[in-house]
Parts: sequence; structure tokens; C-alpha cells
Amino acid sequence: MEQRRVRPRLTDSLGFERTLADGHEAVALPGGRDWLLLGLGPDPRGLAARLPAEAAVRFVESPDFFDRAGPDWRAAIPSAWRRVTAFDPLAPVNILAYRQALELFPDFWAPVRAGLLLPRPAGAPAATVLVPDIPGSLLYPALARAFALEGLAVRAVTREGLLACLETERPRLFFSVNFQGLDRFGEVQAVLARAGVPVAVWCVDNPFHVLSGVRTPAWRDLRLFVTDDWFVAPLRDHGARCVAHLPLAADWAFFEAVPDRPELAESLLFVGHSAFPDKGRFFAGLRPDPALWAEALAMLEGGQRPDYGWWAHRLGVAALWPGKAARRVGIGAEEAGLFWRRLVIAEAARFGRLAVCGDAAWPGLVDAPFAALAPVPYGAPLAGLYASARAVVGAVSPLLPHGLSQRHFDVWAAGGCLLTDATPGLALFPEELTRPVTYARASDIAGLAREVERGRDGLVAAWRELIAARHTYRHRVRSVLESLDGNAA
Repeated sequence: MEQRRVRPRLTDSLGFERTLADGHEAVALPGGRDWLLLGLGPDPRGLAARLPAEAAVRFVESPDFFDRAGPDWRAAIPSAWRRVTAFDPLAPVNILAYRQALELFPDFWAPVRAGLLLPRPAGAPAATVLVPDIPGSLLYPALARAFALEGLAVRAVTREGLLACLETERPRLFFSVNFQGLDRFGEVQAVLARAGVPVAVWCVDNPFHVLSGVRTPAWRDLRLFVTDDWFVAPLRDHGARCVAHLPLAADWAFFEAVPDRPELAESLLFVGHSAFPDKGRFFAGLRPDPALWAEALAMLEGGQRPDYGWWAHRLGVAALWPGKAARRVGIGAEEAGLFWRRLVIAEAARFGRLAVCGDAAWPGLVDAPFAALAPVPYGAPLAGLYASARAVVGAVSPLLPHGLSQRHFDVWAAGGCLLTDATPGLALFPEELTRPVTYARASDIAGLAREVERGRDGLVAAWRELIAARHTYRHRVRSVLESLDGNAA
């Protein structure tokens, strides 16, 4: 009986044990006897047998792969093959690339592949900001308007469109929200680095949740901006070299809102979904630690926040990347957030009139009287709801320990009044404005809604003036651009 071949294994750049697969792909085959091998794979002797007998071979190999593959592997490399560290990507040479190389050591191979994808980057600077082409995006249109006010055109690009652009010009910036437009192995980042284009990533959600899908340590070289300043120190502890706080903001379009739903004039309004898209798949196989769950619920009922940091501390999780540890922490905060929103809706209903604009799951999750409104698109329809309601009730996700939500900016800009839970993120605003509209316990909502009636108009005017003066997307993109020039963000 033929003995089954045992596949070799080695430790990748993130410290995970990986089985090596066979397989090379042709990058270029112009003919001739010169061959360039980008990664040798697990079987150099077998690879040699598949090349023409007269082949003159040079190869590039990751130093880590070369060292970790072992002496038998190194002995199998034909003595006539020459190892090189650089090559001309435009030279007329046959090129084969090991398919698994980028997954194993992306920090080494992504720049190599970038050289093949963009052999001759353009040098002409352009007053352009590139953003990923994400149909239906909520933030990029608002950001585009803000960059335009700073004299920069915004171009949404696909992966192919990015390469075409970089062959003709050098944009000022590539700006990503939540790592959109960047791949998990860092190839796009390497292409932009080769082109001399800085990359800024604005993490508007929990950054460690976003990073849980990233497989390259190269993310540490990016300019990172976080809406929640709690994450600045942990990201630095995980190796990030440039992290700054950049809060959410209001789109100027919200200042043009008009009340268009008179039936909400005497109602409280809650806006939000019961779950983010693909939540089940993101947290597949995970559930909150049962030993901590009862304690977390008691904290919420008592006006405390079992947030992401609390769950990480109680679970003893210090390393949030690489791997899935960030999600093991996050499932507790996410489920606590759902419980909190259910509690907030139930207590807000005690005001007498409450409308909930979200998904169809809320009526089955909350046993309280409220009017269920169909979801509305972000923009003018949502701004109209904010302007129409007597007050909007906000509830910040515990996934963001010091977080603010989009409603902290949009509601006031639209001329509405926001009742907010007591997140530490409120320190961004003057206490004299936050104190009259903040609740710690959900049971305080109905009373707060009645109390705020007395000074509502003055509060709305003061908040609206503050948001316009300091907290629009133009203010945020200006901070990003100043950081490129070496000033503090």
C-alpha cells in the first residue's frame, strides 16, 4: 500500500501552527530559460522536477519560512538555484509564486506582491482622497462633502480602480472606515505604501472586532483613528505606532432637517437595531460567560456599565489580537448591550408615548407598549424623525467603553433633543449641556423626559451651536489632514 505523504507544518508570522499546502501559480510566462520563484513551498525537490531541465532559477524566500522549514527542506533546494532579495518586476522572466506564501508571512510577501501589481508607481501628486467603493455606505458620502470643503476631491475606487489610479497619480490620502477596502493580508496597504500614499483608518466600531479578521501585523504601521478613546492605549500596547482619538461627528445635511412627522411631536423616539448584520456568524460558537452574566445584568439595572473593558478584565484576556479572543470578550458586551436596549425601551415606554424605529425583532423582544416604525434611510428621512420627536432616547453599546453614538451629533444637528445614557464619552462635551439630558438607570428615563421639558428649547439651541462649531465631519477630516502634515490629530 502506498504510504500517505505527511504534509510539513510550520509556525506562521502570527504564531499559529500551519500545514503547508502544495501549489504555485504562474505570474508571468514569457518563455526562455530564466525563472524566478517567489516562495519555494513545502517541496523544493518536487518543484524542481516540474521545471524545464535547462531552467536558470533564482528564488525569493521569506527569511522566517527559510529558517523554520528545517534542514531537510533547505537541503532539498537544488545547489544551482540562486537566492535573491530583489528583482525587476518588469524583467522578461518566467515567474511562479507559491500560493500560500502571503497567508503564512504577509508582512514579507505583501510588499513583494505590490511590486508585481504596481511595478512603476506614478510620482505626480494629486489633490485627491481615495476611499473604497462601498455601495450604500452611510459615512463616505458625508466624508466626501467634508473633504471637498478642504479642497480635495474624493474618488471611490475598487481594487482594480486603485491600481489604475496609482499608475497615473499619487493621491494625498487613502481613507478607510473600519478597514474597508483593505484586505486581511495587507496587500492593498503594501500597494499604497509602494505608491507613497498614506493610509488612514477610522475605526467607528470596536477596533479589535474589526482587527479580528486581519491576518497581518502590518496594520500596526497604519494611521489609526478611533471614535472611542478607551482603545488608544490597548492598541498601542498591541503594537500600533500611530493612534489618535477622532470622535464621530454630524453631517451638515442634518442641520437642514425639518419636522415632518407631526404624530411624533409628543412622543419619545428610540432608533436602533436589535443586532448588527451577520451577528450570528461573527460570534459563531460563542456565548457570554455564565459566571459573569448575572453580575452584568445586575450592573445594568443599577446604572453601571459592564462594557468591553470590564469583560476583558473579568475574563483575564489581555491579548486581543491576533485570533478570536476579541470576539470572546465582545460577545458578553454585545449581549449586555441588547439587554440594555431592551431595558431602555421598556422604561422609555413609561413616559406614555414611545415610537421605536428599528428592525422587526423589537416587538418580540420588549413587552411594553410602543409604536413600531419601519426603518428609514440614513440622511434626510432620519433627520426628519429626530426633528419631529419630543425627545430621542439613546443607548450606547457596551462594545465601546467610552463610546458615543451617531445620535450624539445628528439629533442635535437636526434640531432634536437627545436623552443619553451615562457613557464616559460624554466628557467630549461641556457638562452643563450633558447633565440635564443624561440618565444612568433606565428607570430614570421617563422622569428625565418630563424634567427636560422646561429648558428644552434652550438646550437644543446650545447643543446645535456647539455641534456646528466643533463637531462636524469637516472638523474631523481637517484633523486627519493636519495629522498628515505632522500636527496633532
